[in-house]
Parts: sequence; structure tokens; C-alpha cells
Amino acid sequence: MNLDNTPCTRPPEDWGLDPLFWVSAKLFIGDLHLAIPSDLTSVYFIGNQHIVRSVEIVGVVVSVSTRSLKLTEYLVDDGTGIILCAEFTTPEEQSDPETRYSHPLGETVLIEGRLSDFRNERQVIIRSIKSIDPNQETLGWLERLALRDNLASPYI
Repeated sequence: MNLDNTPCTRPPEDWGLDPLFWVSAKLFIGDLHLAIPSDLTSVYFIGNQHIVRSVEIVGVVVSVSTRSLKLTEYLVDDGTGIILCAEFTTPEEQSDPETRYSHPLGETVLIEGRLSDFRNERQVIIRSIKSIDPNQETLGWLERLALRDNLASPYI
């Protein structure tokens, strides 16, 4: 069941009236790939004119790539799609690589971050990533299914 995504027709100064603008929207990865990017700023339109900047996804790590001391990339799969998640390290982690933690393949993770496009590929810039119990993944699916109904109606 795909969402019917429509761009927001309201002026940008009214976008803050949408509650999803201020929170990390709990969405499926498949829905993130279908979101419509804004021409004005780094926001995305999903559902019936809802504005999304930050997202929360739950899925399984299917690939880990450490590009340099500054970047670790994860491919995360939630069953509806796969998305690239980029984690940038802090200066402390760069100076002492032993303090860095890389999540292993097959681990179930909850990722919160900013949605963006890089080289025509949708990705999440990780703000926080943590390991979760596989039962929490099921709970995350149920939350996303329940919240999906709200995306079909406009916020005002």
C-alpha cells in the first residue's frame, strides 16, 4: 500500500504548523524513497502535504562500510526497502579510533537522523543509532502502520 504523496501548497512560513515538521517521523524505508523533495529547502513531502525533515527508521544492518576515519556507512533494510545511512564521527573519535563502535551485520538498529539526497541517492544522516531487541522491530512496524493512517489526511 503506497502513500499518495502530494507537495505542500502552503507557504514555507506555515510549514511549522505540521507536527511532523518538528519531530522525527516514524516511517518505512519504502516511503522515504517515494517522498517528494522540496525545491526550496531540504525538506520532503510525504502523504497528504505533510512536511518531513527528520526521520526514525528501524531495520537490520545488511552492509557496513568504513570510508575513512570520518565516515561509516550502513545499509539498513526494514523489509520495505534499503537505505544508506551515513554516520559521521566526532573529533574525539577521529583522534582515538578505538572509541569508535561499528554495528555488526545482522544487528537490528533504530536510527534517527536527517533525510537528504546525495548524488541522486536518498540517504539518512545519522544523529543517533542504537541496537534494539528484535521484538522492538515488530513494535516499530506496528507504530508505523498506525501512524501511516494519519499521513493520508492533511494537517490543517
